[in-house]
Amino acid sequence: MTIRWRVVLPVSAVCTAALWWMAAPASTPPRPALDPVAQASAGAPAPRDVAPVASAPRLAPFSAAGLDDRQARLALWQQRLERARQTLAMYQAATRYPFDSRPASEHADQWVTHQVVTTDAPLRMPGTGVVPNMHVHTTQQKVFATGADTVLLTVTATDDNGAVLPLRVLSAMTHSPQDTGGGKAAPLAPVVTQPFVDDGTNGDAQAGDGTLTARLDPTAEGFGNFAGLIRTELVLQSGEQQGYVAFDVVYAPQAPATWTGNVRDVMQDGSLAFMLGVDVKQPGRYVITGRVDDASGKPVALVTFNDELGAGARQVPLQVHGRLVRDLKPTLPLVLHDVEGFLLKPDAYPDRALMASLDGPVATSRKIALSQFSDAAFSSDETKRYLAEYGKDVAQAQQQVAQLQGPPAKP
Repeated sequence: MTIRWRVVLPVSAVCTAALWWMAAPASTPPRPALDPVAQASAGAPAPRDVAPVASAPRLAPFSAAGLDDRQARLALWQQRLERARQTLAMYQAATRYPFDSRPASEHADQWVTHQVVTTDAPLRMPGTGVVPNMHVHTTQQKVFATGADTVLLTVTATDDNGAVLPLRVLSAMTHSPQDTGGGKAAPLAPVVTQPFVDDGTNGDAQAGDGTLTARLDPTAEGFGNFAGLIRTELVLQSGEQQGYVAFDVVYAPQAPATWTGNVRDVMQDGSLAFMLGVDVKQPGRYVITGRVDDASGKPVALVTFNDELGAGARQVPLQVHGRLVRDLKPTLPLVLHDVEGFLLKPDAYPDRALMASLDGPVATSRKIALSQFSDAAFSSDETKRYLAEYGKDVAQAQQQVAQLQGPPAKP
């Protein structure tokens, strides 16, 4: 026997369903996608491209508010484009020459070698206030010394107007501080009295001018086997007032490498390289710097070698980049002068061991025609990567500007 069920709906439910069906639209139009730039600025990902719906109505033209927003975003992307172009241009200019061959105009502070260190401070003792109307002016010939190097030290007392005051040295002691940075006392460091004179001898420029001078000579004063910081401490008196000054010199008893005197110049890939002979006693990373002038004495380039050197006879190249020569158009030949070098000692104190400097002219190149120098900009794997990334930034900004400058959608 078959049982049949009959469902009876209340009249109210039937009426409600009928009203809902009559009020529903035939189709619901898709929501328009947000502009990718607006979504990016809001932190949301750009929408994916979707296939158009045939039955969807056409979008309305931009409202006044929409056009204002479009102009604001266009101005923003135009600013980004300008910034991207400037960044790319600045990097291209900065890397046109390699880091080891730079224009002299970038390093005017390094063109004068053996710069004297000067100080000018009020007269005072440690832990006390300054003495009014009294100043101590000091000069120090160099900070780093090697082997038989000597260092001139001077001290002068003046008033506020610069007039020289009478000055006496009550005590002058040269020694190594107890702590040289490693927490241990420096070995083999003597304690000696350092004479300061004003009689025109021992490096004093003029007798009786009020400037007291001493010549620190580490080798002669017993520091021949010592490497580290040498400090000269003075207690001074001018009138009834006393003060304190100190000079610090970093000393190495032996040069880590010596120059052989062999120098030649070669052309390599359109650049000129001065090849300097070096006898390396302590292998490691060496930093060697030279200055290059043209034939008229005009500064051209600061050239640097910064690399590892093994023990024994070696050739150190100091290269003048071809593009730099083509851009500056110096009067040829080129002159290498005032070469300095040191062995870098990382995680140590002192952090370097100096070579003897080559003062004055070191080598003059052959007369090479300007056309023999390459006009190609410097290039490396690193510069290629950076230029590619900065180029992408420019291309992206250009694309966004072009899209926002185009006509808005028509109805």
